[in-house]
Amino acid sequence: MIQPIDFQSDNIVGLRMTDKITEADIKPWATLLDQKSHATDKLRVYIEYEDVDAITLKAALQDLKFDVTHLGDFEKAALVSDKSWTNLPAFVANMLPNLDAKQFSPSEKEKARQWITS
Repeated sequence: MIQPIDFQSDNIVGLRMTDKITEADIKPWATLLDQKSHATDKLRVYIEYEDVDAITLKAALQDLKFDVTHLGDFEKAALVSDKSWTNLPAFVANMLPNLDAKQFSPSEKEKARQWITS
């Protein structure tokens, strides 16, 4: 499941991911991010991973398709999670030009929110 986190900013999209993530969960968010990428110069994304049990293959492929299409649309990404596997997206994101990505622990949630808005 994916739920919104409101940052009251046109260029920041906040998401809370929990339980099982499916393609049906990803599609509306990919559409929203696509629309926002056309409306603003650079986007920022804030994601909280909380007890994510699984991500289906179709969801992962949908996410990858979006990521490849919008490589240059993001300037910052904050990932909040206690899972070590989320280090991989932050590592890969930091290899992309002009994208600053950081991972934060759940106890650093407020620090992550401040960082994504700064």
